[in-house]
Amino acid sequence: MRTLSPRWHAFPSVLVAVAIAASGCGKNASPTMPAPPDTPLSQQAADDLARHFGASLARTGGVPLSQVGSTDLPAIARGQAPHLVRSNLETLADEGEFSWSFSLTYYDANGNEQPGYHPLTTARVRVVARARGRLTTAEHQAFVGVYRLLDVQGLLPSETTIEIDGAANDTADCQFAASDGSAERRYHLLANGTLVDVRQLKDSSVNPYPLSGTARWNVVVNAFVQDQHGTVETHHEVTVVVTFNGTKHPDIDIDGTHHYQGDLDTGHVQRVPA
Repeated sequence: MRTLSPRWHAFPSVLVAVAIAASGCGKNASPTMPAPPDTPLSQQAADDLARHFGASLARTGGVPLSQVGSTDLPAIARGQAPHLVRSNLETLADEGEFSWSFSLTYYDANGNEQPGYHPLTTARVRVVARARGRLTTAEHQAFVGVYRLLDVQGLLPSETTIEIDGAANDTADCQFAASDGSAERRYHLLANGTLVDVRQLKDSSVNPYPLSGTARWNVVVNAFVQDQHGTVETHHEVTVVVTFNGTKHPDIDIDGTHHYQGDLDTGHVQRVPA
């Protein structure tokens, strides 16, 4: 197992989180330049992508799939987040590096919508969440925009495990710089993801990590490497799959050829053999 050492240190970057179609920019809009041809993903680029997704999933400083802002979904399922569970109204929150907008819609066991959370009869909750903000680690910085549509089942008092399914779509601009200032790497990412059967105990004191399930993203990557010779742009379309296993170390697989182990607490990743 090889640890990915942070020999590249981050510096602040600027994100344009929402792409504006040329057709909506008026008569003087320049035509969109075609993306360069898809190229094989280098080991360095795969390492950087693993770092980014590992950091984004971290419970400290990231945007974990099992949390809405600083409140985790098991707490909502237990009815222990009263500022969230009592209403279907949209909530705004500014938490450290991230601004959140989210709404929760509750249903009983028969699929009937409820006006709010009921501790005895609420069976599932639909979460619509948006977030934007900056990820900062020793290895990179990124500005991200996140959209999630989650279906969370298992809220009845007799159930001990919740199941999370749905979508998690992200836009991100990441930037890395060589410690000696000789080069820099930048990535613009568009990631469309799905969550399937992500299971987690309601009692996080027993185990705070997802027990099983997968998160899969199809990622369009535009990469820019700049050094004394100029800038080289490459284009990649890759698949990132995170498989949870009940520990803080999920498997992170990129295109079936680059394999890593993440850390859900710190966001660090380690390269592992195929």
